[in-house]
Amino acid sequence: MNEKHETFPNALEALMLVIALYMAEYLVGAALYDVRGALSMEPRDLGGMIMVLGYGIVFTGLMGYKNLSYRELFHSSRAGGRPALPVLLPALALTLPLLFISMVTLDAALLALLPMTSQDRALLASLNADSVTMIVAICLLGPVLEEMLFRGIILRSFLGQYPKWAAILASAGLFGFAHMNIYQYVGAVIIGVFLGWLYERTRSLIPCIALHAAYNTACVTVDWDDAGRAQDSFPLFAPSTWLLAMLLGAVGMTILYRILQAPAGRRGTADR
Repeated sequence: MNEKHETFPNALEALMLVIALYMAEYLVGAALYDVRGALSMEPRDLGGMIMVLGYGIVFTGLMGYKNLSYRELFHSSRAGGRPALPVLLPALALTLPLLFISMVTLDAALLALLPMTSQDRALLASLNADSVTMIVAICLLGPVLEEMLFRGIILRSFLGQYPKWAAILASAGLFGFAHMNIYQYVGAVIIGVFLGWLYERTRSLIPCIALHAAYNTACVTVDWDDAGRAQDSFPLFAPSTWLLAMLLGAVGMTILYRILQAPAGRRGTADR
């Protein structure tokens, strides 16, 4: 299956694509909200269904326009062999503690610098994983669908048009913008850069989805009483916790660097 329109989207088109996604989700949400009684669901439990249907509308058009199969989307044939997942996934797991406590500390610092309004609190509270459907949406559906769009479609196209780091940073910026609030924007951009580098090295969505899902799951397991708790209690991790996380992160990044020194295409060529 030969991909068409390989340079779609460019930067402006990608921004329009993200806006179109939110419009699709808004329309789907409005329709489902009117029939929620028949579905016997609370409004907040519709989130996962809205996400799947909204992304489904966008991907139906995208995949047809680009003549791209889902198999090719998840792992580019240009990357040669599959990434070494038995080594790659444990290495990513080693980076997770440092990534997590760094993001928690950064989020708390942002909250201290920019206290939330009541609207901000209500918005973030609506994203709490306090039901099975929300947990599934945050820990599974979100990582899969977001990686398919931001790395599988947007970054894939950007890497064919722009210098590597410009492509990674631009896609990470769009990923942050898609979260629609400053408190998640900075962390999403940082994580988006890491995920973008990982995709550029492997040209596979599997390790990106695995790390994204693991990070979201770690966030869900933290028992925040409310969306603004970090404002009242700045999370101070013990020096030993930071030291252990940094040691594990260093080991994980060393392994990643060694097995992903060259982009996936070059490794595949070398292997042959």
